[in-house]
Amino acid sequence: MAVFLAATFTVGLLYLVPNPWQAKLIQSSWEVLGLWLGSFVLCCVGLFDDRYRLRGRQKLLGQVVAVSIPMAMGLTIEHISFFGYPIALDLLATPFTMFWLLGAINALNLLDGIDGLASSLGIILSLTIAALAMLTGNFVAATLSLALAGGLLGFLRYNFPPASIFLGDTGSMLIGLVVGVLAIQCSLKGPATVALSAPLAIWAIPILDSTAAILRRKLTGRSIYATDRGHLHHSLLTRGFSGRATLGWISFFAGCTALGAFTSVYLQNEGFAFASVGAVLAILISTRMFGHVELMLVNHRLFHLAKSLVSTARTPKSEKANRIQQDFIRLQGSREWEQLWDALTDTAERLNLASVGLHLNAPQQHEGYYASWRRMRDFHAEELWRVEIPLVADGRSIGRLEITAERDNRSVCASIAEVLDHLEPFEQQVLGLLGFTAGGMVGSRDRLTPSPN
Repeated sequence: MAVFLAATFTVGLLYLVPNPWQAKLIQSSWEVLGLWLGSFVLCCVGLFDDRYRLRGRQKLLGQVVAVSIPMAMGLTIEHISFFGYPIALDLLATPFTMFWLLGAINALNLLDGIDGLASSLGIILSLTIAALAMLTGNFVAATLSLALAGGLLGFLRYNFPPASIFLGDTGSMLIGLVVGVLAIQCSLKGPATVALSAPLAIWAIPILDSTAAILRRKLTGRSIYATDRGHLHHSLLTRGFSGRATLGWISFFAGCTALGAFTSVYLQNEGFAFASVGAVLAILISTRMFGHVELMLVNHRLFHLAKSLVSTARTPKSEKANRIQQDFIRLQGSREWEQLWDALTDTAERLNLASVGLHLNAPQQHEGYYASWRRMRDFHAEELWRVEIPLVADGRSIGRLEITAERDNRSVCASIAEVLDHLEPFEQQVLGLLGFTAGGMVGSRDRLTPSPN
């Protein structure tokens, strides 16, 4: 709220006190009012979320209402341009504009995980947009960007690590909306036509982080709303960087892509924007600072998809029934999960299970591991039983174990009981690797609590 009120006060003075920008602000009052009302609604949503912990869908609904206000007052991307080639969006104009603004809001909100990060990125993005707006003659966007940057700069004085005050969801979502709207306005090449190279380069770091989070969660079978410690700042902290060093590195990468965006507009060559993004992405992945795990997950999925398409036509059914497909990848951490996974797959082979999946997510211990094992046999859904076993430590969920098996002549309950008997030590071993003791386990047999034996 401090940032919102500071920016509002500054822009309000520019409306009231005679100055070179007053006339242009008055001419654009309708667009400025739309942005202000949307920001006000978003601040209310953020305050409710910070206080009452709104559910993901509730927060998304509030964000949709907030972005609908500036859109209703004329903010629409009807054409996009890549390397000078315009593309008409037609019926996709409204959903594309909403997708861009919602993406901007949530990308920065997801990345806001350490002291000073959202404030620093907000300042970098705002100043870049102000510079671009001045180049393109959009003095209103430049004024609003500088007002936001000034509010954030004053806030950063107390938000810099170690912070004494925090933005919360209110502040991070506010920055995302304002910068998202102004990035469109300062990139207009004509009526409702936006050259996307500069906005994409400006937003490259938040977009990269949020895209990686979605891929990481979806490809390991988790909800996109699930929390983990795989974000860019978490990855740098895990590599031993201090909070200030992590903040410095992320700001440096954001500054590089922002410089590429400015250069592309100044020289009227969109290649500089994409080259800066590609260079930063290559550095992050090649040094394994960030993005390597997500790239491996995508490669595994594409490899198995291609392999299944080829083998479906060439492999006899009798041979295919005996083949095993498995994936395992360390999402974060350094503890030795491979031996535990090997023991689990040996048990799956022995019990003739159809598939086993391990989803381990222990952010407090900075550990994450994903593995899957399945027989290539073509099972009918009605032939299988499925069970999902939560892994719990110290009252918190640290993952789950998913098992499917083919039904036999016994009752399903008897089959499940036999599997649980063989897997009872598994959770104890998981907790042991994480540093928990048996006393930290919760529940009874359905949570695989080890027996006294």
